[in-house]
Amino acid sequence: MSPQATLLSLGVLLLLAAGVTFLAVTWDSLSVPVQASIIATLAALALAGSVLIARRKLTGTAEALAILGSGLLTVDLYGARALGLISPDTMDGLTYFGLAAAIVAATNLLLSRIAPSVITYGVAVVIIGQLPLPFLLADRVALAPFLLGLLIQVAITLYWTSKSTKLIRITGALCSAVVFWGLMITGCGRILISLDSAAALSPVIATTAVICLSAAVGILLLRTIALPFSFPPALGESACTAAAAFALATCLPQIPTTGRWLDTALATVLALAALLMLKRTTMLWTATTVVALVNFVVCAAADDLVQLGLISATVAALALVAAWRKRLNPPTAAITASIAAQLAIVLTTYDGLFTLWTGAILLSVVGATSISTACPVSNGDLERALLIPATFATAIAESIALIDTRPTITGIVLTITAAPLVAYGMRPTRRPALLLAGLLLSLANTAFALGTTATTLEWFTLPPAAVILAIGIYAYRTQPSWIYLGPGLLLALAPSALVANSNYDYLRTTFVVAAAVAVILIGTRYSLQAPFIIGATVLLKIALWQFLEVAPLIPRWITLATAGLILLTVGATYERHLKTAKQAAHWLTSLR
Repeated sequence: MSPQATLLSLGVLLLLAAGVTFLAVTWDSLSVPVQASIIATLAALALAGSVLIARRKLTGTAEALAILGSGLLTVDLYGARALGLISPDTMDGLTYFGLAAAIVAATNLLLSRIAPSVITYGVAVVIIGQLPLPFLLADRVALAPFLLGLLIQVAITLYWTSKSTKLIRITGALCSAVVFWGLMITGCGRILISLDSAAALSPVIATTAVICLSAAVGILLLRTIALPFSFPPALGESACTAAAAFALATCLPQIPTTGRWLDTALATVLALAALLMLKRTTMLWTATTVVALVNFVVCAAADDLVQLGLISATVAALALVAAWRKRLNPPTAAITASIAAQLAIVLTTYDGLFTLWTGAILLSVVGATSISTACPVSNGDLERALLIPATFATAIAESIALIDTRPTITGIVLTITAAPLVAYGMRPTRRPALLLAGLLLSLANTAFALGTTATTLEWFTLPPAAVILAIGIYAYRTQPSWIYLGPGLLLALAPSALVANSNYDYLRTTFVVAAAVAVILIGTRYSLQAPFIIGATVLLKIALWQFLEVAPLIPRWITLATAGLILLTVGATYERHLKTAKQAAHWLTSLR
């Protein structure tokens, strides 16, 4: 600061301090009207002096006197109230301070017209002019009209100051910004507080409407009025949009019954609009993000699992739309859609909207859909993004099925999962999927058998055995017979051979023996090890069990004689029989 400015500033401060001290100390020696008159006279002299000196081009002195005059006028008005010249019974404090601020602002406005070169008057009008309206309206109107009045004041201030000098424009822009965001924060805070209170709905809706109108006016002002300082308009527009979105998203849940559903619908519509629009707009994405976050927080705080499930399902659908519009890469969209869909089903099942049966089946359908989608895919990243969530979906579905304890659900879940695996494994590089599908079908049929307490196992073992045999012959016929024939033959013959235990079950025993003989003949004819050993093992089991069932009826001497003859014959022809056994073992191991 220059020496002149320093001297003028100190002089103004000292004179203002003297005025305050005068009012505080001389209250018992002079009457209050006399004190007020003295301070008013000094203020008038200072203001008049600033006008006269401004005409003599003494700018610094004129500004100092203008500051001094405005300060003394303010002190005088405050002292008149504080010292009892104007009784509190006559006028309440807010009204008086509003009128006092209006008097100071009007005085500065008049002097700014008389002495336009004195910048202090214009700046004082802008700053002090923000005070009368809030003080006068505070105790007289509801919050919504109060905020609307502040909005009108902001628009008038910004338009009026935009046609003045640079300093006035800067002051007007700053004051307008402070008042504008003050009303926005106050309104949004009031709407937020009403979430946890039993406040009436109509004031909340009115406040929300004013906030949305204020945001629209703020955006319009930013686009029509050039600010006197560097400020990115997009940032201000996004901030206005965020405030309006927050107010609306906080207001909707307070509507009885349908509030949260409307909030979710609004977030969905905004997200769809943001995804489908050809040109990306920052304001639309801002509104979408704010509404979605508020909606999620409100539902989570209220433990509304059904609504959270709907939000998750909506996210899954929007992820697919985003992939279609090329806003997300396919792997990310696939993972997001699958996990969000699974989360939606789990939440609604846990809440009780879906039964365990329905939840398990829906999860398995989600997993099967992912596997089916992966069938024509050759992109490694996308393929993994589809199969990994499908594995999780199947595991969660099976966990829910186990909680239900009914084996039939397990059978349904595994069957739904296995069906698309068969199609997925048709490519040569995916052949292991066929074996996995066969295993899942086997487990599924076993679960069906347990669930229905069936005695005719063949209805549940033969169909999947045929599927596994078809898969093996189609995919692995160049492999050893244990790989492409073993699983199917074991599933087809082993369960039936195990339950064929009674002489009264002659029909099953007959068919099992016939099938085993046919399998042995096929193995011998085509030099296949698995059919030969499986068929022989089945025949051996049937023979041994039949023998054990009739053994108690055979006289003991026949048993002993038979054993002795066998030992005698083997001993007499030991060397030849040993050579034959070695040849048989060599032939058996040579089978593939």
